[in-house]
Amino acid sequence: MTHHEHLADLYLRLSLDREGKTAIERQEADCRAWAARNGLEVRAVHIDRGRSGFKAVDRKGFDAAISALTTGTVGTLIVWKVDRLSRRGMGQVGQVLDDVERAGGRIVFVQDGLDTSQQQARLVLALLSEVARSESANIGLRVASAKAHLRSMGRWIGGQPPYGLVIGGDNRLDHDPRTAPTAREIAERAMSGEPLIRIARDLNAREIPSPRGGVWNVGSLSQLVKAPAFAGLLPETVKRDGKYTAKVVPWRDPETGETVEIGRGIITPAEQLQIARILEARTAADKTGRNRGVRAETSRLLTGFARCDSCRGRMSASGLSYVCQAARLGRPCPAFASAFVAAVDKAVAEAFVRRLAALEPGDPLLEKIAERWVARHDPEVIRERTTIQTALDDAGARLVDLEDARYLRNEFDGPDAVKRWERLHTQLAARVEGLRRNLAGYPLPEADIGSLLDPEISREAWANATTNDRRDLLALALDAVYVLPANGRRGARFDPVSRLRFTWADEPTDV
Repeated sequence: MTHHEHLADLYLRLSLDREGKTAIERQEADCRAWAARNGLEVRAVHIDRGRSGFKAVDRKGFDAAISALTTGTVGTLIVWKVDRLSRRGMGQVGQVLDDVERAGGRIVFVQDGLDTSQQQARLVLALLSEVARSESANIGLRVASAKAHLRSMGRWIGGQPPYGLVIGGDNRLDHDPRTAPTAREIAERAMSGEPLIRIARDLNAREIPSPRGGVWNVGSLSQLVKAPAFAGLLPETVKRDGKYTAKVVPWRDPETGETVEIGRGIITPAEQLQIARILEARTAADKTGRNRGVRAETSRLLTGFARCDSCRGRMSASGLSYVCQAARLGRPCPAFASAFVAAVDKAVAEAFVRRLAALEPGDPLLEKIAERWVARHDPEVIRERTTIQTALDDAGARLVDLEDARYLRNEFDGPDAVKRWERLHTQLAARVEGLRRNLAGYPLPEADIGSLLDPEISREAWANATTNDRRDLLALALDAVYVLPANGRRGARFDPVSRLRFTWADEPTDV
């Protein structure tokens, strides 16, 4: 056991009682009682709510619990039952047990009466984990078969129906007398071309709750009017790489290829198509080919970029000029700045094109532009890298602290202490190396920014772009533009060299 042998973590995974209440609280109570009986102090509780133990899904609670055990942070992990830890069979459970054994820790399964520190426990765990895997596989087959049967009969297969609809006695959809009139009102207003934001504001002003009981917004309204079941059609959630996505489409009979009616909808499929076309007309395709909601067009190029050099505060457009906001609002500013919008915008555009054209491979600004471009176009990769890098930084810091504890603070005196330190050091070093390999598995995608570096192409693209598109381009390379007060006579020609100071993306932001 490690020097944290008196500490234990709990791992809980969501299950449902027959009454429909979550059993997490019961799991925790039983696990805490076991810890108390055995003289252990509970350090942390790791929970995965609504996460399958059978499917290959991310389980942050599981990962954190196993990490705490294998790094020696705690000596014991307490789990309510074997099938709470995993339903993927001995393939996963065996790997976990190997890692735990190497770390000198143990897992206790309260309901099963098993302790992995006991030699005979592994054989029983192998049997129980395979039983759990088999049960989950059989349940999956039965559920899939039942859903296929219900679909073929045009019956609702489960879940909450869209706002305005209820599940009838024959398992088909029907109008909800309480909410159907409002649902139809939403549809008719959307068909008339009224913006969804205006509809949402009106519903909220009338204190009409959304399907989840909160406020309405553009997202909830868009999801509602596009839902296949809202038009009386059987829905299906699209899968990608074996995992469900957020996209829902009308289900089509594999024999005929036709959609299937599921009862009474709030609108007809034809009306839904009309709404979809209206909403599509308000969206624009970005340069990656994906659709995004149209943003409110920002009228000024440098809103959010322009700052007063005297007080470091933001500037905003007032009439034909950018003006220090502090001065406009009557707050102190040593020497507030203002400058014509047209002159500043022109100078910034030219400086932007020239700066990019002068970049060479390896330039820090070029790397920063590429990083921001990737974050905008491949956010999933960036999120994965950030998560791994955070864990790597933490493990690296703990490794350094462990080395300091031995060589600087002399906290590991004596042969037994040195052996314990060597074991901990080996575990942490292995974790650091593993995280480095994981990070290498998510290389940064190459940024397609070649056109930005060609002055002729970038000038043409700039000339044809909207204000919002130009702002997006600026944001790749520029953080702020500081406007200095004019020192010459009033009305003198604007001089960008003496009046503008730029903070590019590779420089510290001066705020």
